[in-house]
Order: sequence, then C-alpha cells, then structure tokens
Amino acid sequence: MLRRPTVAAVLLTIALSSAAPAALTSDDVERILARGVAEARAIGLPVVIVVMDREGNALGAFRMAGARSFTVATGRPPVPTGADGRPGLTLEECVASASGLEGCRIETAPAPPDCKTPAILPPGSTLAALSKAGTAAFFSTGGNAFTTRTAGFIVQPHFPPMVRNAPSGPLFGVQFSQLLCGDVNPRLPLGLSADPGGLPLYQDGEAVGGVGVEGDGRYTADLDPSDDDVTAEERIAVAATRGFEAPAAIRGDQILVGGLRLPFANVDQVPPRPVPPLASVPGVFDAPARDAPPSRFGRARLGHVAGTADPALPTIDGVDPPPAAGGLTAAEVQRALARAARQADRTRAAIRRPLGDRARVNITVVDRSGKVLGLFRTLDAPMFGVDVCVQKARTAVFFSEPTAAARLRAAGLGRFAAAAARDGVRLDGEIAFSDRAQGFLSRPFFPDGIDGTAPGPFSVPADRFSIFDDGLEVELVKPQLAMLLGGCAPASCTAIPGLANGIQIFPGSVPLYRRGRLIGAVGVSGDGVDQDDLVAAAGSAGLGAPARMRADRVRVRGLRLPYVKFPRRPETR
Repeated sequence: MLRRPTVAAVLLTIALSSAAPAALTSDDVERILARGVAEARAIGLPVVIVVMDREGNALGAFRMAGARSFTVATGRPPVPTGADGRPGLTLEECVASASGLEGCRIETAPAPPDCKTPAILPPGSTLAALSKAGTAAFFSTGGNAFTTRTAGFIVQPHFPPMVRNAPSGPLFGVQFSQLLCGDVNPRLPLGLSADPGGLPLYQDGEAVGGVGVEGDGRYTADLDPSDDDVTAEERIAVAATRGFEAPAAIRGDQILVGGLRLPFANVDQVPPRPVPPLASVPGVFDAPARDAPPSRFGRARLGHVAGTADPALPTIDGVDPPPAAGGLTAAEVQRALARAARQADRTRAAIRRPLGDRARVNITVVDRSGKVLGLFRTLDAPMFGVDVCVQKARTAVFFSEPTAAARLRAAGLGRFAAAAARDGVRLDGEIAFSDRAQGFLSRPFFPDGIDGTAPGPFSVPADRFSIFDDGLEVELVKPQLAMLLGGCAPASCTAIPGLANGIQIFPGSVPLYRRGRLIGAVGVSGDGVDQDDLVAAAGSAGLGAPARMRADRVRVRGLRLPYVKFPRRPETR
C-alpha cells in the first residue's frame, strides 16, 4: 500500500533536479565491445564481453562463437567435477553442499513448471561478465578508479593477501551485495566480483561505466597478487577500454590503504588490433548495444550538503515501530541523514585523489523491520554503497533484536546462533551490535588477523574459507541464488524478513535506540571503513545505543568486541 509522503519527503523531492553527467552511447558501446573482441580473437579465447553504465544498466553483451556458457565459482582450487562429469558442482549438488557456493557451476536453467515468477537469465558466463563490468563501474568515481583485481585485493581474509597474521581486507564480505534478489540495488547477478577481467570506463575524467570479460571457465580471485600474472580476460578487458581509460592519477595503483598500494591491472594498454565490425564476427548479442538511460538519481541538498537522492526512496516515518509507539519520525530521519552528511563533508577521504578530498558516502536510515526510511548520497559517492549501506543498517538492527537467534533457527541456520551462544552471545537483544562488532565475529580467525585461532561463530574455519564460502553471510543468500539460477525469481535474498538484500560484515553502521528500545539503524558506505563508522555515529546523535548495551562492553573468549573505530585526525579542516 502506498504511503502518503511526509512534509520532509516533499521538501526533499522539491529539491531534486535532473543531473546530466557524461554517458555512453550505443556507438561507444559497440566500439568497446569490438575492441575487446579483436583482442580475444588475436589471443584465441572466445569470450563474453559486457558493457554496463555507472548505475549497473547493461548497455551491451556480446558472446563470441565458441564461448563457454558457464563458469565455476572457485576461491579454493582445485575445481571439483560434478556428477555429470563436467567442471563444477551441479545446481543440485551445490544446494546440498556444506561449502557455500565454493565449486558451484554458474549455469542457468529454464524455470520449473511450479515456478510462480520465472526468471529469464542469460548463460552463466554472461552473468559473470555482468558482475565484473558492474563491479568496476560501482567501485569507480571521479576520485578513484578500481577494477575487479582491486576488489579481489581487499576482500580476502588477509590484507594484503597471503600475509599471515594480518587482518582481513577492509571490504571483507562486500561481494555478496547488489544481488538480483535484493530490494535496493538489484543489479549484479553474482554480486561484486573479485575475478580479474573487469575495468572501469571513463569519458573526460568522469566515470561512465565498466567492461567485463568472462571466458576461461573460472570465476575466482587473484589469490597470489605477488606473481604479477596476466590473465587473458584482463588483457581483453584492457584492450576494450582503449579511448575510455581511467585517468592515471586516480587509478587504484595510485591509492594507498594502510600504507599499501592497491593493484589496478597487471597489464597496461595492449597494442591496437584491427577492429572488425561486430556484425562480421560469429557470435550473438545477449543484450544489444544501447545508449545509457538517464540516471535514476537527481541532485539534492541536505543539511547544506550537495548530493543526490532517488525519488523512489523518499524520507518517511518509521513503520516498525511507528512514531506513535516511539518509532522514528520523518523529521528525525532527515536530521540523522543531514548530520551524517555534514560529517562526511568535513571528513578526509581514505580512498580518493587528490589527497585531502572529503569523503563521499551513501547514507541510509532503516527502522526495526529493515524498512528504508531515507537514503542520501553525497556527490560522487561510489555506487556500490547504495546497496551496502542498507545491508549494514539492516545487519545492525537484526543482530541487536531480541528475536535474532530464533529467526536464524527458523531459517534453518540455527548452527550459527548455537555457535554464538557457546561464546556467550545469545542474540537476545541484550547487546547493541554495530556492523563492526558483528563482522568481528564473522572472520575465519578470532580475533581477526591472528592465524591459527578458531573462527568466529558466524564464519567457517580458515582451512575451509573461500570468498564463496565465508559462513553465515553466504548461507543466508545461497538458497535464493540457487533458485534464481534454476530459473525462478525469489521474492527476497534471504528467508528472514528484514534482510531482503542480505547482510554485510564490514564496518559502517550503528543501531538506534529510544529509552533503551531498539528503533532502527544508520548505515554508511563509500569511502573507508573507519570513515563510514564516524559518519554513521554522527548520524546516530541523540539516538545512540545505551552505553551498557554496546558490543564493546562484551568480551568473547576473553577479548572485548569492537563497536566503532574512527580515523586519526579525520577532518579536512
């Protein structure tokens, strides 16, 4: 049932105006695809090449004749063989597996006869290429250009990868976001990708999208960044970007996190090849080339901070609980968003150039049911944070609720609640969880960064861990992803109400309370996890968790849990 907009929502809508950024045309898309195809033919690897715009709209997908129709999710080699003798576990074997999505064959099927909402999807290799293109697009802005290789560097259980007794990557777990079963930004079939072969596209220094290539049959990550390997998929993707390259000054390899230089690509621009007309190349369009559509976001101002907003997500009153029962009013939501936006506007960015630039973030407020009550994006915030900021807020709410353990048991995930209870964490509403606190319990080492220790209660043992098998996070969404690949669209990404787009396990959210009662959460994502914590805490002013309930008052295995962590000397002025 549609709800009447509040005064605050109307005021924000009035402030919106159409933004007209640079955008790819269908001719641009065909040139990008053709350049990639030329390199693929020269290498001798038939592939699928996809171009997406900055917001995750597929602008073109070309499948060369002979390209594989499937790929295998593998973050822990070797690739298993399915019961049918082909690489990867079949869909049925994957569903029955106790290893998350590890080793699963990404292959689509027609909808079963009893399906109420059929999902018509392209082949599995195209799904992987879509996620690669979208990852490069979603992570890149006017201040940083990241690739899927960059993404793979920051999601592994050690940062940098392979360095023992180092903490997990700053975006550990981010890959399970943007999923098609979600309700916020359902754009990427396999979530965010860590597999080299996705690069951003730029026009006149402005991020306009991404290109993704899949063809080797393995959907993975670079587990050993020290070997400087060059994959054929990455080489093809680099060739496709000719004329649309990221500015050198903002490439990932010009950005340091914790003193570590991030990777961008292991090959610079390749020599040009004769580019054939696509019509002359044997293959098919899984999606025809088209112009980028207008942005769904319009310009807005909030708290005197310029940004963008989606008119489909106006600022509204809380639903659970409603204002009459102590819940959030639209005015309180707007104040929280404005406080957070002002903090972001004076906080020094972590992953942007030039040095000293302000943080660019996505900010949301949700109520106790996970309902999005408002969402604001500061200018040039990375697109991946739209979905992730909501995941973070919903995660803080869910784990802070009195019914969290019971709801996990009802969803068939009681083993995670039982593991937490053995550590003295009963998930009964007595602890106010930030996403940093919950994520600390979701690492394959506990505490994070100490090798040889047992995993946190929401994770899996280190010898079993892979980017596709990380514990509760992937187990929540696995049945729905399997349903989608099986040709039937699920109603949500999880079986738990309030977690429609899954959970997130890296920092950037805090719960909201009124007189000791949980009423919602603030979630932030975009420009460094410590910056996200700081901005979320600013948004919670006046509605923060009671000190006695905060997770940093709790010890697990003798260790105090974290709650929030702020950057040292955070402000730009």
